[in-house]
Amino acid sequence: MLHNVVVHLKSSKVLRGYYRTDDALQDPTAVPADLPVSMTIQPEDGSPAVTFRLEDAKAVFFVHTFTGSPSQQDVRFFDSLSIHPYLWVRLTFQDGEIMEGRISNDIDLLTKNVFQLFPVDELTNNRSLFVPKTSLNTFQIIGLLEAQAAQAQREVA
Repeated sequence: MLHNVVVHLKSSKVLRGYYRTDDALQDPTAVPADLPVSMTIQPEDGSPAVTFRLEDAKAVFFVHTFTGSPSQQDVRFFDSLSIHPYLWVRLTFQDGEIMEGRISNDIDLLTKNVFQLFPVDELTNNRSLFVPKTSLNTFQIIGLLEAQAAQAQREVA
């Protein structure tokens, strides 16, 4: 299946073209669940294919058409709200164990191999633990925590 894509590279170069997936039976409006580390785009103007590494991309946009709208303003509902510093999460490990806790709401959650979890169980012996992402079956965000709530949680423990 061919998808219309616009790729913004970190170098500020923009690629517009078609990305082919092997999903022949896929819904034409669907997009892939994941992308490979290297992608090949057939430019819309018919020039030779361009291959790039995903790590060199700022973002890969799956679009309806290649004609953007310069006057389009992105909708952002929460610009005026404060960002919560912690997430309340539920983890299911590969062995079936389920644990809830508090983690920092920052870029480290996406970029590091592990994240630090502070258990919410006040009776546990664990002050914190580092969780390798590869050890998880599921990861769910249950809610947001203010700094004051996290402090109160530490004081109780």
